Amino acid sequence: MKKNNKIEENDRIELLKLAIWFNLFIGIYNLYIFNEMNSLFHLVLGSANVGVWVFFREKYLNFSLSTLFGTSKGNKIEEK
Repeated sequence: MKKNNKIEENDRIELLKLAIWFNLFIGIYNLYIFNEMNSLFHLVLGSANVGVWVFFREKYLNFSLSTLFGTSKGNKIEEK
C-alpha cells in the first residue's frame, strides 16, 4: 500500500509540473492577446499565469537562473 501511495505522489508531482509549464504558455498567450486587443482582463490573467510559473519553478521544476548559468547561492565567482 505504501508503494501505491508513492506512485500516486510521483504522478501528482508530474501533473503539477505540467500545470506549471502550461501556466507559462497560457500566460504568454494572454499577454499577446492583451497586446492585440488592449484588454485589461488578458493583462491581469496573463500576469497571474506567468507569476505562477515564476514563483513555483524553483520548488517543483528545479529550474532557476542560478542553475542555468552554473552559479549557486553559496558559490560566488571569484574575480582576479
